[in-house]
Amino acid sequence: MTIAEQIYTLVKTLPEAQAREILTFLESLCEQNQSDSSFLPWPKLVKSLAGDWSGDLTNLDEIRTNLWARYPA
Repeated sequence: MTIAEQIYTLVKTLPEAQAREILTFLESLCEQNQSDSSFLPWPKLVKSLAGDWSGDLTNLDEIRTNLWARYPA
């Protein structure tokens, strides 16, 4: 009997509310597993969090200039 079959056998004996808790827990495990396997390289992560900067910014001064250009003086 596989692990999945063992889990199924046990879960089907539980009351609906407890089975729902097990389902919620398993869904959270699946989400964690998916997010752990999709790490972005540092430059892509920074860009995804900071927004879209035009051009290839290579230093902090360029980043600051581009960032502050978005806000009126």
